[in-house]
Formats: sequence, C-alpha cells, structure tokens
Amino acid sequence: MQNTQSTEAYGKERASRYDQFASVTMGDRKRQRSYLQDLLHRQPLAHGAFLDLGCGTGFFSEVLFEHRPDFNGHLVDGSADMLELARQRVQKDGRRVSFQHALFDAIDWPALPVFDVVFSGYAIHHLSDAAKWTLFGRIHASLGPGGAFILFDNFLPRQPDDRDLIEFLTCREIERKTRHVTPLEQIIETDRKLKAAENDQEASFEEHLQQLRAVGFGHVVPVFLEARYGGIVACK
Repeated sequence: MQNTQSTEAYGKERASRYDQFASVTMGDRKRQRSYLQDLLHRQPLAHGAFLDLGCGTGFFSEVLFEHRPDFNGHLVDGSADMLELARQRVQKDGRRVSFQHALFDAIDWPALPVFDVVFSGYAIHHLSDAAKWTLFGRIHASLGPGGAFILFDNFLPRQPDDRDLIEFLTCREIERKTRHVTPLEQIIETDRKLKAAENDQEASFEEHLQQLRAVGFGHVVPVFLEARYGGIVACK
C-alpha cells in the first residue's frame, strides 16, 4: 500500500477486512508465516532492531516479535487505518515498537537505526520499477553487516505469454478457497479491476534477484514461488 493510488484503496472498511481478504487471495499465508519463522531462525541478530515496510495489519510483524520479543520494531505503512490495526495487534506490554504513517519515498532513512532485518510483505509491487530499485538501495544501506532483507510479494512472469497462465492458476486457487461460490470468470475480472485500482506494477522474480545483487547484496536466494506469489531473502 505504498503509492497514493494504492493507499487510498485501504480505508477503514477495507482495512478491517484485509486479513480475511488476504487469506483467500494471497497464497498460503500459514506457510508464508512458517517461511518467515524459519528464515529468522537462521539469521544472525546483532543490532536488536527490525523494520517492516508496508506492515499492513501487522500480520507478519507479529512473527518478527514472536521470534524476538525484545527487539525494537519499526513499522511503516501508507494507510493510517492499516497502521492502526497493526498497532492494536503488536503493541503489547514490554515491546519496543514505533509506527510511522508514510509512503516509502517519504521515509526519513537517516533517522532510523541500523537493522538486523528489513521485511516487506506484499507492498513493493505497488511501486514503479525505478522506485523499487531505489528502495532496494536504501534498504541495503539501512542494514548492518550480515543483515537480511526478506521480501514476500507479487511477481510478474518474465515472458508475456506466461502471464495468462499465472493469472489463471492464481484465480483458480481463489475459486477453491471460496468453495466455487463465484464463477472463475468473475474472479478473474475482479482480480484485474483490483490490480488496476491499486496501480499494481509487478516486476519479474528474475528482475528482483538481479537488482538486489546490483545494489550490493552478496547473497540473494529465492525462497518460494507459487503462481504470482514469491519470497526472496537478500543478505548483506
């Protein structure tokens, strides 16, 4: 939710239904949480801080705090209503957490601490490609030695001929989760309208790997790719 068009789509009503919506439309969320938990177990944590870019309702932020309750968490989102839900979810006694309502290009990066982990879940695909690659450089600079950027997001097939197939597979899974209540053709139409309304600008999985290496990440590893949903870990 990180360009003006996408953040406007996440008002109070839609924010309140976001987790339910995401459980149907964003792949296997339970498995994705498990991937994040496992990646954190392998990550050296020296600086005591993490950043969640486009934290939404705090669904993944919660995993970060469960792994290290003593960490200083910094949560950023462009939707004030989503950020309030994240606050309700993760702000508990003893946790050190700050919240920033901002688009990615408005973040005051020099004012932030050094991070062990920067995580972003299903937000960066709203940015133009140029803005994505600029953001990757800023993320790299914000990490301490050995720090990791963990990215879960929507990705576009590199070959245009493959895009209809990935759209079909994604929407078929939504059809199964909703027990075939809505015809597949209607699900596809709704999916296309939503992507247009939010100004989605996905790049390919391969482009992300290439650009992460280009900004200086020494070890960039694909974690999962299921239809349009994928995960990457990039270590400094």
